[in-house]
Amino acid sequence: MKLCTFVPPGRKRTGGRLGVVVGDRVFEVAFRGGMEEFISSGKRANSLRKGRSYPLAKAILLVPLARPGKIVAAIVNTQAMLGGDDVRLDRPRLDMKAPSAVIGPGEVIRAPASGFRPEVELAVVVGRRISRAAPPRAKEAIFGYTVLNDVTSPPDSREDAYEAYRRDAQTGQVTRRIMRGPLFRSKNHDTFCPMGPWIVTADELRDVSRLLMTSKFDGRVVQRGSTSDYLFRPEVIASYVSGFLTLEPGDIVSCGSVGWVGGEEGGDPAEFILPSKNGTLELEIEGIGVLKNIVKTEGPRG
Repeated sequence: MKLCTFVPPGRKRTGGRLGVVVGDRVFEVAFRGGMEEFISSGKRANSLRKGRSYPLAKAILLVPLARPGKIVAAIVNTQAMLGGDDVRLDRPRLDMKAPSAVIGPGEVIRAPASGFRPEVELAVVVGRRISRAAPPRAKEAIFGYTVLNDVTSPPDSREDAYEAYRRDAQTGQVTRRIMRGPLFRSKNHDTFCPMGPWIVTADELRDVSRLLMTSKFDGRVVQRGSTSDYLFRPEVIASYVSGFLTLEPGDIVSCGSVGWVGGEEGGDPAEFILPSKNGTLELEIEGIGVLKNIVKTEGPRG
């Protein structure tokens, strides 16, 4: 089932309500509360009774989950993002995005003039509290899936590089080194976490192992891949996170991005950025849907 947060046609873009998308219609449902309350209730999506419906094309879709408790995002979860086939990971590598950065379909991404890039990712919506859960139990705790755009501004990390004395893991010597800047600023500008267009419940999307993933900027494909490229499956990432950080209903675990189309041969995938201009982003994951956002480039800080 596709669950959304929507505003009926002709209403203002406020006070979204829980809905069910079926074909080209969106149905109101008999539930007192929004998406957050429904996920926390533990009720099954097929228990929702559908009421009045509206044309999907005329309704306003809001972000399905307006304020997740926390957003944990896997990084370098494909060989393309690692940059070569001769490197391996023994466990997931993680970062976090601020819930306040979340926006929904049709909203504006405010891009810095220094450049940015989209990162299409399969995002898990956690449906029940888990701590130190094995992968099978973590999989049972998945409420559903949505598309997440892990928008990133690589120039921020370059600007945030710093010098420090660190011990070399191979030689044991402490030397002065230039450290790559942390990812936090580059991934947490306001508007840098679009999600949507809805949540597909886990009972409807049982197999997420081979879903095509693409990003388009003004119609040009800039990312293409598949969830089959993931080094660690969604339940493995959720299990790993739950080993040190309790996951709760409404939390998001994003599973990582795929490679770039038209990037420099043999280049650093972490350096890829889009042209600094206004445009339209369309991120699609097979079986879920298309997340569309407008990009507006901001001028230099005054």
